Amino acid sequence: MTVISTGNVYLGTPFYNDAQKKRVKLAQEYLAENPTVVRVHFPFDYEFVDPEEPNPKAGIPSLKWQLATYQNDITGLVNANVGVFLYDMDNIDDGSAFEIGYMRAMHKPVILVPFTENPDKVKKMNLMLAQGVTTLIDGNTEFEKLKTYDFNSCMSNPVTGYRIF
Repeated sequence: MTVISTGNVYLGTPFYNDAQKKRVKLAQEYLAENPTVVRVHFPFDYEFVDPEEPNPKAGIPSLKWQLATYQNDITGLVNANVGVFLYDMDNIDDGSAFEIGYMRAMHKPVILVPFTENPDKVKKMNLMLAQGVTTLIDGNTEFEKLKTYDFNSCMSNPVTGYRIF
């Protein structure tokens, strides 16, 4: 059977510490190996640079940067047909939660890949996130499934094993 690549993936995640950055690199490698993925949009690969702002990381970014970054991310979400979110359960990120909600509001599937540095701790997840995503792939034990997940059909795998609040 011939596999046709149709998965146009939006890869969302916080990208602030070394562990998060390492996960992104690995996710990009896994998705590149997946025969059902045609394209991956990672927002930080398309970051807007305001030429009038000499050092955007030094404080509050310019309004121009804020508006352009927001619009670029929304365009990435709209153009994707599926979202993959590397969700840091130890450092909840409002931006990722917003992007997940935006994708679901457009009736697009969302694959949630949660990670924690404390895998023995009781796992807890907000109801809106747990019931809002299409599929859960445990980041600590199943991350490599991104290599073989069928992004052409995006079959459901509901969130289980979490205390929902």
